[in-house]
Amino acid sequence: MAIRPLIFGILFIAVFVVIILSIIWVDTSHPVHQPDPLSPIVPGPATPGPVQ
Repeated sequence: MAIRPLIFGILFIAVFVVIILSIIWVDTSHPVHQPDPLSPIVPGPATPGPVQ
């Protein structure tokens, strides 16, 4: 009986399905790049506030 090719075929299909599901699973509504918390902060424009 051809057990070994059957196992390899099932494993190949399973890996292919996992790759497809992982591509679909990635949510594109959120940005992938997160700001690095250790990076220096670039000073932006001063926000006007109450003068004390």
